[in-house]
Amino acid sequence: MLFGRFLPIIAPLAMAAYLGSKKASPEGLGTLHDNTATFGLLLIGTVLIVGALLFLPVAVLGPVAEHLGPFPFGG
Repeated sequence: MLFGRFLPIIAPLAMAAYLGSKKASPEGLGTLHDNTATFGLLLIGTVLIVGALLFLPVAVLGPVAEHLGPFPFGG
């Protein structure tokens, strides 16, 4: 049980250690700072879109299945 729980943690920790030891690259024209309103709007928009794509199909399928009733099941 210990291997199943702690073995998958090794790869993300190794990747974090590798990325943490890398030298920072210089800023360029494509650099997006994380302390700007643009970054905040992109982050909030992404969270809302992903949340809607996860939630709305389920919200739509409920009434559709209720409308169809037992017809698809032969009753």
